[in-house]
Amino acid sequence: MNKPSSTPGICRIDQPAKHNHGFFVRLRRRGKIHSAFFTDKKHGGRAPALAAAQEHHLQLAAMLGTAARMSRREWAELPRRKSRSGIIGVRHVVVRRGRRVRKYWMALWSPEPYVVARRWFSVRRHGAEKAKRLAIRARQAGLRSMK
Repeated sequence: MNKPSSTPGICRIDQPAKHNHGFFVRLRRRGKIHSAFFTDKKHGGRAPALAAAQEHHLQLAAMLGTAARMSRREWAELPRRKSRSGIIGVRHVVVRRGRRVRKYWMALWSPEPYVVARRWFSVRRHGAEKAKRLAIRARQAGLRSMK
């Protein structure tokens, strides 16, 4: 098992089957990932490859600046995958119990760390479009109330 690098953002890669040995530099800023690979062979050994990787990491960090820390609310609003609603944290739920089928729109958010809040809106009671709108509104109100 490789031991972690003393510099965050740099890791050792050893793949003997592919004759691939070196250090991988990765830095993420504003949603874009900047990466480079420094091979042992090209730099004349393991120590010079690490030194080149560390130098490159320092130059990238200086050029791109420090990473801005995102608030919990900003993190909650990041798009992660496609959804039917088009809104992160709002989803369509179908519950089947025996022969009964119940459809809902559900809003999810985290008002404080390690707590999940949910609101369910019945399609039978409100209709599909209104239930979806209510779930979207509940999600937005929940995000505004986040600590």
